[in-house]
Parts: sequence; structure tokens; C-alpha cells
Amino acid sequence: MPFVVIITGIPGVGKSTITKLALKQTRAKFRLINFGDIMFEEAVKSGLVKHRDEMRKLSPEVQKGLQLKAAEKIVEIARKEPVLIDTHATIRTPVGYLLGFPKEVIEIINPNFIVIIEATPSEILGRRLRDLKRDRDVETEEQIERHQDLNRAAAISYAMHSNALIKIIENHEDKGLKEAVSELVEILDMAVGEYD
Repeated sequence: MPFVVIITGIPGVGKSTITKLALKQTRAKFRLINFGDIMFEEAVKSGLVKHRDEMRKLSPEVQKGLQLKAAEKIVEIARKEPVLIDTHATIRTPVGYLLGFPKEVIEIINPNFIVIIEATPSEILGRRLRDLKRDRDVETEEQIERHQDLNRAAAISYAMHSNALIKIIENHEDKGLKEAVSELVEILDMAVGEYD
């Protein structure tokens, strides 16, 4: 059976950093796939966007179509090797929050684990302010907290439509990155032997 782990967290939580470090330490050889990158490639091919940060401004219907195409590509890869999907559980759009994985999409992917990386709103806000490479919307700490709450709710919904277990990993400034990475490595190591 394919072994798929979804790792998620709102922008600025440290998700990509934890993921890259964990992949260097795990005994399993995962293929890291950024779900948004696959969607972005499809959107560029269709002439819908030119820059990654324009994706969240597409209509929900267009985004859902891109999500389905991305899910189908990922399942093909997961048949051959374990996959770690770096993505967002919910995406803030001008008209509301969009689920990263609608029912049809999560059923196609059928992950083993959904990992949520979290931090305090003040930590996330500070990290965002230090990251000048991205064109991100400005959010208050209250909005950041709401977004994290919505991610937890989304993860529960995803687990209801798949075989996934949910794991929350906290990435606090005083906790240390090493501990958060170790928690993710423990999950990834479960894939060892699945593709022999």
C-alpha cells in the first residue's frame, strides 16, 4: 500500500524547515512533493497565473480543478515510493478560507498521517515579518490563531474521509527545532519496509 504523509501548517510556522531536516534523518526515502507547486505548474500551463502568490486569488472552482489534477499525479508517484506532501490544510482567500483538500481530493490521496505544525501566533507573526522573500497578506495574531484552529478542524475532516491519523507537532522558539524534527522523523520511519 502507498505510504503518504501530509505535513501542513500556516505560513511562517516553520513547516518547510522541519520537513527538510526530517527528510535528511529518516531511514525511509521519501519523495517530497509540494502540493502547491504541482497546482502552480498546472495553473501556469493553463495561463491562469504567473506568480505563486496569485494562486489563492483564483476562484474556488478553479482551485478545486487544480487540486484534483495534483492529487492524481501524487497517487501515481506514491505507488512506487513513499510520499511526503508539503501543503496547507486551509488557504485564506479574499472571500473566505478554502480547504486544501476537498472530499474528492483527500479520498484520492488517502494519506496515512496528517501532521500539523503549530506555533504561537506571536512566533508566527515574527517569522513572517523576518521573511521578506514572500508576498504575504498581513494578519493579526487573532487571525493567525483562527487560521490554526481552522487547520485542526480541516485535519479532522480529512481524517474522516481517509485512513489518516492526526499528529500535532509544536515548533516553539524555546522548544527547539531538534525536538520537532525528531517527532516528524518518528512518523516517517514507519514507512521503512513498506516498498520492499
